[in-house]
Amino acid sequence: MHNFLAKKRITAFLFILVLVTLSVLNILQSFGPIKQTLASGDYDISETKGLIHQLDADINDHVFEKFGFVEAYGYLQSLMWKNEENNFEVVRDMEGKLHYTYFATGPTYTKDLSDRVAALGAHLDPQTKLTYVMTPDKYVRGYTTFPEGIPYNYNNETADGFLANLKQDGIDTLDLREGLLESGIPPEDLFFTTDHHWKIRTAFWAFGQLVNHMDGMYTKSLDPDHYFTDIHNYNVIPYEDIFIGSQGRKAGKYFAGADDFDLIYPKFKTNYSFYFKTGETEAALNGRFEDALLTTYPLNVEGATYDLTADKYFTYLYGNQGMVHVVNKDNPNGLKVMFIKDSLAVPMITFLSTVVSEIYVIDPRYYTEDIMDFASKTELDHVFVSISPQDLVEEFFPYGANN
Repeated sequence: MHNFLAKKRITAFLFILVLVTLSVLNILQSFGPIKQTLASGDYDISETKGLIHQLDADINDHVFEKFGFVEAYGYLQSLMWKNEENNFEVVRDMEGKLHYTYFATGPTYTKDLSDRVAALGAHLDPQTKLTYVMTPDKYVRGYTTFPEGIPYNYNNETADGFLANLKQDGIDTLDLREGLLESGIPPEDLFFTTDHHWKIRTAFWAFGQLVNHMDGMYTKSLDPDHYFTDIHNYNVIPYEDIFIGSQGRKAGKYFAGADDFDLIYPKFKTNYSFYFKTGETEAALNGRFEDALLTTYPLNVEGATYDLTADKYFTYLYGNQGMVHVVNKDNPNGLKVMFIKDSLAVPMITFLSTVVSEIYVIDPRYYTEDIMDFASKTELDHVFVSISPQDLVEEFFPYGANN
């Protein structure tokens, strides 16, 4: 009896010791970010909820050995043949690719969002064309299948309804979901396994589709000799097993592995200026395509597999910036265009810069000024709105609302 109680006491002591040790380590790990948030926080009563949310994020983002626990959990899920993580936040399809999903009973109502795009079109100069470019969802119809019991979010059906509304309003559309399986790219290579974005080769294919679509709207072809849209005129540098995307960061590398990444940039001579501004951060660069429009930092960073700074998709245009302005100095008489976009469109836009004169890029999440005002006051030939099916929500359409 005495030995039994002694074992209980030792077990309890060790358990408490582990809890106290982890608590101390977590406090030390998150102390700096918490202190910074408290120092810069707005203590107005109306901002209390936001401050609490930020403190919660600081603690969750700086858990001691966070990704060690994520990897261990993902590995256990794999051992049990499970295809979901975090209560179905991330799921695995029959081909092993990860997806964001949620339980839904049907498509989302988006008429108010398509009305905002129509309001944007009505606000533009009559000479400025407007096109909605629908990038594909990672759930590729005719290819992707989910195991039994995995929820489907109806993103494609939501996109169908949204495009139908735009067409009823007379707005030009390009649906890049069409022809995707006939693109020549194997279906398993259209999207990254661990990230919600398409691969760079798929974005290059989309660039060609966009040029073809625009050629039908202008008397002068953007690429009459099919030179700029030919991937043989580009360097393709493969990086193997280097990329763990946003979905992989939630599940760990033992749940779905790592992705290869192709860096694609022109072989031909180029000359650009590039400027971006997000909040108070701004920068300007000049030079060739690969010097001005690409950053290779994510490809070279070491020891930060799950860090956002290692996100390879941010190689193009330095990721998601509030406002970007690209000038192709070798094509001063080309079209001047503007994109209101989410992250999926970024590499496609980068490649489009080879056939136009100027591109303005606005990310509605980080641009704090009036988008419609910017579009109407800027000399533009064409405005594109490109928000992917998964992002057809109010956050990406902060303009043209009926109040």
